[in-house]
Amino acid sequence: MRQEERDQAPWLSTHRRWSLEDVANLLTSKTALTELTMEQALYTVQFLTPRRVKEGHVLIREGTPNADFMLLVLQGEAIVENELTNASDSMVLTVLGAGSLVGEQGVLDGQPRSASVTAVTDMDLAVLDRAALSRLLTGRPDIGCSLLAAILTRVSERLRLTTQRLRTLTAINHSLNEARKNDSGLD
Repeated sequence: MRQEERDQAPWLSTHRRWSLEDVANLLTSKTALTELTMEQALYTVQFLTPRRVKEGHVLIREGTPNADFMLLVLQGEAIVENELTNASDSMVLTVLGAGSLVGEQGVLDGQPRSASVTAVTDMDLAVLDRAALSRLLTGRPDIGCSLLAAILTRVSERLRLTTQRLRTLTAINHSLNEARKNDSGLD
């Protein structure tokens, strides 16, 4: 399909037809990139590729190298989890729903994924890969810079949240160690 046709055609799903405006609204929602204007979002959406996945599909696998894309959830839910030391165990980090973004670091740096993401329902997604991001940056550097700034804001927010959680876990660990010392009569 030519770019011109893709710009005009609604995104198809077995459950819903997604207009460019629908996707742009989700891209600027509170769980995505609120810093983008509607004009910037509408331009950006032209570079996203629609994708439909079934329940149970692994969207992103932790540790996968060369992962150079991010996803916008249009419809459905997925869980984000980390593998623990025992390969059969995992820790659920969050649940993603409509308007959620995942994989922002991967589209920026292409490094191995830091978590796995699995569809828990059938899902409609919009995918932005690094090649499309490059075309967007070349075509409209102003919008590309705004998009990158918004993505970096999300990444920074997640880093701050991770730091806060780490501090909480450290405090819990310290309390447990103190309780263990007290129970065993050690000082």
